[in-house]
Amino acid sequence: MLKKIAYSGVEGAFAHIVAKRLFPDELYVSFGSFKEAYEAVSSGDCDLAVLPTENSYAGKVKEVADLLEKGELHILSMHSFPIIQNLLGIRGSRPGDIKTVISHPKALEQCDDYINAHGYKVIQAANTAVAAKEVIDRQDMSLAAIASLETAARYGLNVLDEKINSSDDNVTTFAVVSRDKDNTTEGE
Repeated sequence: MLKKIAYSGVEGAFAHIVAKRLFPDELYVSFGSFKEAYEAVSSGDCDLAVLPTENSYAGKVKEVADLLEKGELHILSMHSFPIIQNLLGIRGSRPGDIKTVISHPKALEQCDDYINAHGYKVIQAANTAVAAKEVIDRQDMSLAAIASLETAARYGLNVLDEKINSSDDNVTTFAVVSRDKDNTTEGE
């Protein structure tokens, strides 16, 4: 029987990518917020959740830290993954067309040197994949998302610029959480 793995965001969000890497043959369940993903495990609707806890450049993910500190779920394991941010636009757009970037606040923070150097306006989104969907939906040549190469491929966006992180050592740590501290789901 497939395990249900909760994550915050839509397909292509970093948490979704990490969940697939950690649990390649399970069922991934998307939630609109970290809290909803956490609560899905608390209620028993999902078996595990994959939640980002900290980024080496942008710091702790406060909402997740609060959930882990105050909630009843157990951290089974922690996993660090390199995060590479990229500038993604609609087909036909070029780097010189971009005036505004959209992404998750932490992703924007991770790319602040690049954003400031280009003078882009910023729009915050729930996560990087939601930002990519917004770029597709708007079909605006002057709007770009900041997200992963996997997200670009998933949503058919052009990669306008790669590796735009302010730090080459950009790593995010993700926690795998469960109701049961002895959960044997991991690694099966």
